[in-house]
Order: sequence, then structure tokens, then C-alpha cells
Amino acid sequence: MKIECVKDKLVEALGKIERLTGKHLSLPILSCVYLKASKNELVLRATNLDCGIEVYIPAKISGEGEVAFQGSILTSLLSGTPKEKNITIESKDGSIAVSSSLNTSIIKTQSPEDFPTIPKLDTDKVVEIDPQLLVRGFKSVWYSASISTVKPELASVYVYKDGHELIFVSTDSFRLAEKRVKVKDSVQFPPVIIPAKNIPDIIRILESTKGDIKFFFDKNQIGIEGKDFYLMSRVIDATFPDYKQIIPKVFVSEALALKQDVSDALKTAHVFADKFNQLSVSVHPSKKTFEIATRNNDIGEFKSAIDATLSGQDLDINFNHRYVSDCLQAVESDSVSFSLSGQNKPMVIHGVSDKSFTYLVMPMNR
Repeated sequence: MKIECVKDKLVEALGKIERLTGKHLSLPILSCVYLKASKNELVLRATNLDCGIEVYIPAKISGEGEVAFQGSILTSLLSGTPKEKNITIESKDGSIAVSSSLNTSIIKTQSPEDFPTIPKLDTDKVVEIDPQLLVRGFKSVWYSASISTVKPELASVYVYKDGHELIFVSTDSFRLAEKRVKVKDSVQFPPVIIPAKNIPDIIRILESTKGDIKFFFDKNQIGIEGKDFYLMSRVIDATFPDYKQIIPKVFVSEALALKQDVSDALKTAHVFADKFNQLSVSVHPSKKTFEIATRNNDIGEFKSAIDATLSGQDLDINFNHRYVSDCLQAVESDSVSFSLSGQNKPMVIHGVSDKSFTYLVMPMNR
């Protein structure tokens, strides 16, 4: 195999797939990136068996072939040659020689025959959709999925269509995030539950994608196809909880504040948070005060008064600091509302002028 390609395109392709590689004791080949050269095109592939990505880039092919190698080594090598425009890769004697106008390096390879293929779905369930709509939805909710896989449906993002909206939901039972994204009525999107650990890879691929992509659905997998990539992810065959019934319909207190003011206060509050991440929230319409506070016996304490429009009853409730701050990046409006349904009851966070995002967080018992 011998190829010549644009260095920046190869670096970009490696950046999209390399995160899927890692130490895999039972299948060491999965720590590698697979590269195949044929028909003036390079195919780069990485998989952890739960999620797999192929990226295609143009190249000048002098000799066809395939290799498997440590992608992180090639990435580090190429990042050290910022002035080079093109590079040449040639396989010989169990290695690849990576050459530019100034440097030549040798990287050991493994047998490409052992590298798994990424299955292409043969299904008539396929949707064409703007990838940026999916990026908006996934970014808004995936962080609130459970990190435990005891209940796989809670360690996932649930996506379904309701009317002219595509709805993204995740919950770990302590908090819940829902994002509604408007789509064309012609988009028929079957409900699907995608493991949350695969969502960052999906976002990274779709963020830089222009033009519609094809979304394939199967009972056990989804496939996403663009002009220069194909992605496969396992899906969860389970029933997502009926989450709508836990979202309060009636609130007794509300605070409206600038998102930036809240974000700045929470950043400082984090410095003084204890090991439980306890954040005290005080909404006192009678005193016209909205305050947050944290305390750590080993460090000290912090209290911040935030300018806000207040209504309803006086309440003092504790929440997990991280759970409150995580959601602010998903609020698209400049102002945010904190709606409280009572003592020891959940708080709901919205954008003031944007009801497409709903976030619920349960209080702490301590």
C-alpha cells in the first residue's frame, strides 16, 4: 500500500474516530485504527463494538491495501509537522512509513484481517434529516442520563416524534432534561433509545456535517450516513419511563434571572461546594431576595445574591450544584426561570422566552 493525502484532512478524520479506540484486553485490535486504500479514497475505521465510525477522505493511491495501527501515534506525529501540507504513507514489513518533505517515521502495525467490519443496515426505515437539528437535541439532554448501566434505558437518550417536533429526553431519576426541536412534518422518525456513552461521538461527527444525512433504524442498531462518513450505534431494546407524569404542573414560587448572572454565581459557588455538591437555593419574594449558597467545612462558605424577578412563597431548598449548573448551556434564551413546586419537591428550569427546553431537578434530602 502506498498513498499520498492532505495532512489536515487525515488529522481531521483521525480526530473524529480516535476516541473510540482504547485498551481492550480481550480484543487488542480494537485499540487500533483501520485504514484501507482503494479507488482514490482512504477509509478510516474505529469501533468499540458498541459504536463504530468510518470516515472517507480523498487520496492519491499508488498501491492499494489495508493496515491497522495505533491512531494516537499518527495523530501525535502529524501534529508535530504544522508546516507540512501533504504526507505519504507506505506499508512495508509489518509497519507503515509516514513521510513528509522533512521527516520520515515508522509505525508498527497489526493484522488488518482481525479488525471488525461495521455493519451497514439493510432496512427500509430511513429518514433524511438536517444533522444540526440532532446536534441541538443531543447536546441539550445527554448529560443528564445515568452513568450506571443497571437500567440501560436510563443510561440513554430517548428520541421520538410528537406532531411537528422531535423530542430528546434523558433522566437518571434525580434529574430530567427534555428538548423539543421542530422538524418537517414529512420526517417520520421512529422512537429510539440510544446509549448516552455513544452520543458524544455522534455529536462530534454531525457538528461539522453540512447537508442532510440519512438515519437508518433497526431493532438493535441505528446507522447514520453522510457524504464522507458512516456511523453505527447499538440501541436499547427497552421501554423508556413515562416521564411526563413527574413534571409538576403547578408552582408556588418562581425566580426569573439573567442566565449569565446565575452562571457566574454558580461557578464561584462550585469552589466552596462540599463532597455532596450541596447548593442552597433561597427564593424569598417577601424580602425580594434570590440567593444561592455553598459551604465546605474544610474551605469556607459562599453566598451570592442574584438580581431576579420573584413571585410566590418564600422557600429554602437544597439541590445538587452540578445538576443545576449542567443545564444552563442548553438554555438558549438570555434569561432563565426557576419554578418551585414546594418544599421537598422538584424544581423546573426553563428559558424565559424559549419553552423548547425543560429541565427538572430533584431536591437533596440532606
